[in-house]
Amino acid sequence: MERICPHCGAPLPEEASFCPRCARDIHPRRTAKPPAPLRKKRLLGLLVLAALIAGGVYWALQARAPQVYDGVGEVIYTDGDTAYQVLVAWPNDRCAPAPDIYQNGRAEETTRWPSRLYVNYKDTGADAWDEFSARVESFRVEVEQDARGASELTAEAPTVRDDYSPDAAMVSTLDFTGDCGEPQVVWVLELTNGDVIRVRQTMHVTLINTYVYDYHDYPMETLEQLRTLLDRIEAETDRLDEGLVYLPPVTYTGKLELTGRSYEFHGCTDGTGRTVFTDTVHVATEQAYWLNFFYDIDFVGDGSGVGLSFSVSGRATDCTFTGWKTAVLGYGYAWVNVIGCHLADNQAGFHFNSTGQSANHSLYNDNRFENNGTAVLLESVPTDMTLDFMGSVFTGNGIDIDNRCDHSLDLSQAVFS
Repeated sequence: MERICPHCGAPLPEEASFCPRCARDIHPRRTAKPPAPLRKKRLLGLLVLAALIAGGVYWALQARAPQVYDGVGEVIYTDGDTAYQVLVAWPNDRCAPAPDIYQNGRAEETTRWPSRLYVNYKDTGADAWDEFSARVESFRVEVEQDARGASELTAEAPTVRDDYSPDAAMVSTLDFTGDCGEPQVVWVLELTNGDVIRVRQTMHVTLINTYVYDYHDYPMETLEQLRTLLDRIEAETDRLDEGLVYLPPVTYTGKLELTGRSYEFHGCTDGTGRTVFTDTVHVATEQAYWLNFFYDIDFVGDGSGVGLSFSVSGRATDCTFTGWKTAVLGYGYAWVNVIGCHLADNQAGFHFNSTGQSANHSLYNDNRFENNGTAVLLESVPTDMTLDFMGSVFTGNGIDIDNRCDHSLDLSQAVFS
């Protein structure tokens, strides 16, 4: 059969692959086949599967990675179905976070304050430390100092303080001076699963002002003059300021009631005579920030009444108490110390009858209890802190110690004769 060019109609040789006239290719065109849809779907499926595998690996790694929980005042930590509240708090409300603590201090004197850590069940507020402690690998307290402070706050290693804060999981004692600024205390708990809990508490420390009132510069020879001066101090100073009153070598007659702010009284020690009170000094400074201190003062009674009475916390150091029904009384929520004092010829020398959860000093050292009906009467004592009578002498008393509340005492270095 004769072959004809499909383009120009010219006759073609038998073996021709192109037209000699128009020079165009005479091979028939092949229709291109569409790509196989199954191959495309297979590739897409593989890509989706790879993405799913990568995502699963990522989330599996994330689920196993240790987490850091950093909170101000508290951290809520969940393990399985149980949620725990890990926090710093006050002992009177273990479920309320205490992220900010406000303290005052002198630049030249160290102040101590306990930071308390609690662990509660989030739903009930009940103590969860016994259970949670099994998850704790280690714990410590770090301090982030205030760059503007002139001194540094230090934190002791946390420990259990059943004698002081039995409800707290742990307590760390902080030492600081008034010019440390606003450092931040950080409780760090490293858990057995690698998680880390950090609970922050900021100490806002204000440098206190100290005002000195000396009898050489201010009239205070009579009780009326002393009361007038104390009213002036009350009006001119803040309750957080420190007021030091150096008393003259006189004998005050009449009762002295101390209310409002706290004071630090110093009796005369310059050799010209002693400062003497012959009636009750009652300390009820409910608005006070500081303890009330009494140094080198003689309290001389007539066989009745109370020499020095505290309804708030205070301390008597190197004072004498003679001739009282009760020489020194602590009641209400007061914590009272007598140190280096001479208590003689009283029906009761030191009577502790207080309740509460506050204690500030464990020592009752270097006292001399002599010829009292009862030298020490312990009816009720706040906290479980052991009272240490190191170096104290008991002689000639009807009863040396009447420990009615069975409070913990350290008498190992006391002297009884």
